[in-house]
Amino acid sequence: MSAYQTFTSSRGTEPDAAALLANLRALDATVGVQHVPGPSYVLKKATAWTAPQMAAAQTVIDTAPASTPQLSAQAAVDSLPIFERAIILALIDQLNVIRAALPVPLGAITPAQAISAIRAKAGAL
Repeated sequence: MSAYQTFTSSRGTEPDAAALLANLRALDATVGVQHVPGPSYVLKKATAWTAPQMAAAQTVIDTAPASTPQLSAQAAVDSLPIFERAIILALIDQLNVIRAALPVPLGAITPAQAISAIRAKAGAL
């Protein structure tokens, strides 16, 4: 049976949704968040809440990084649909063909390097 708990935060900024969920899931992998802008957060998890879990969840809510366009963009990169990842990686494959054909060949760019570079760029804009 699911257990719900309501938390209130006095933070002055909206938390980054992806960071908040990731940090809460580090406490309990079954946690879900219902939140609209404002002070209240309703958290749901598969088992009953204990006092230490509630204190830890409150700390996570209060200290999660503030939402920024950069963090939102990085979260979007992290959750790209498979067809968008396929397009990006197909382009990287073509760049690798060109890199290998240079008079002095360059090493291949790995898929992880490509996605990491896109994520870093999104965080720097």
